[in-house]
Amino acid sequence: MLVAIELLVVLGCIYWGLKMGGLGVGLAGGLGLAILTLGFGLEPSAPAVNVILIIMAVVTAASTMQAAGGMDWLVHHAGNLMRRNPKYICFLAPMITWLMTIMAGTGYTVFSTLPVISEVAKEIGVRPSRPLAGAVVASQVAISGSPISAAMAAMISIMEPIGVSFLEIMAVCLPASFIAAMVGAFIASRQGCELKDDPVYLTRLQQAQEQKQQQNIALAPKAKYSVMLFLLATIAIVIYAAFPVLRPHFADGSMMSTRDIIIVSMFAVACLMVPMCKVDPEKIIRTTTFRSGMSSVAVILGIVTMGSTMVNAYLPEIKEFAGSLLQSYPMLLSLVLFGTCTLLLSQGATTPLIIPLALSLQVPHWAILASFVAVTGVFVLPTYPTSLAAIEFDSTGSTRMGKNIFDHPFLMPGLIGVAVSTVCGFLLAPMIV
Repeated sequence: MLVAIELLVVLGCIYWGLKMGGLGVGLAGGLGLAILTLGFGLEPSAPAVNVILIIMAVVTAASTMQAAGGMDWLVHHAGNLMRRNPKYICFLAPMITWLMTIMAGTGYTVFSTLPVISEVAKEIGVRPSRPLAGAVVASQVAISGSPISAAMAAMISIMEPIGVSFLEIMAVCLPASFIAAMVGAFIASRQGCELKDDPVYLTRLQQAQEQKQQQNIALAPKAKYSVMLFLLATIAIVIYAAFPVLRPHFADGSMMSTRDIIIVSMFAVACLMVPMCKVDPEKIIRTTTFRSGMSSVAVILGIVTMGSTMVNAYLPEIKEFAGSLLQSYPMLLSLVLFGTCTLLLSQGATTPLIIPLALSLQVPHWAILASFVAVTGVFVLPTYPTSLAAIEFDSTGSTRMGKNIFDHPFLMPGLIGVAVSTVCGFLLAPMIV
């Protein structure tokens, strides 16, 4: 009976947090943690400090790049690429948003590209919902392959100490995320009728409600330098993480951790951007990347700590119930990751909650890597910020929700993309790990 009450507290706080949205998710998790510990006497679990530190460092660097105009520079050249190759827009747009997310570590980079994708699609008569849905799903699944995303930060900090190298993690997760993005793009390119036959679009034309969106963004003179610096830091992190022999070694025989390499590299490059790109430090904290990134820190601190406190309290019972099942059928872990992410609407919060649990249940290391792409469940409900933005930016009305909550253009590309890439992951991972 007590377990049921505690579970209701956890689920109730998650539901309330999702209703508030944004920072409210983390605050609700903090309230739930207080009830579980101070009210029911559960021992609080240790916060995911390594993950939080990495997120703060990466968000600081990405926000500085945005303040320097780097995001606008990337969007400008992405738009030019799509205009030069309009007939491939359904695949070019997802490739661009996938790559931008891999580089920046956050799917929110897609916000700036969505108006460009919608405009180019309309110019050539392609149904905008097709490249928009593919681009949104690609940006979401790219989180599981980005070496500097919050979810990957958690994955690295959990798996490296038990002997799974950064190179092994990326060798499985990076191609899996790309496969998911491209399969999703293919499915999205086949969805819906042609734009000229869409009844909503025709109605808008008749009512003269459609307005052409123009992107007249003045690029900062030194914006490209911020992109180059950020890319240089990302490459340095990958090299140091992939080849431990290059890392600084200390007198006690230890070497610099991947966490510290990410933190040092990102803060250093953010500092260099300020004088080189003439960035006002006050402008950095006002960027959308900074606000959303620091909100995710509160989400992880609140929700993940609350969830892991509940899990740790009943870990023996969970092991008895689910341990042998997951060991016998490790692919079930992908369903757990997917379902938890759908509930929490956060890959960064799902990873530090579920991956340690999977390790404690003795799920094979290769199966954990193979399942990791399924941590992308944010597209199931059309309430995720990037999904809502795609609907808003499509003035033709082709990207829209249907009569029920699951009737939207992001669901099938996401589901089929993740399913196919998970199968590929289970074929690839045993050969690598």
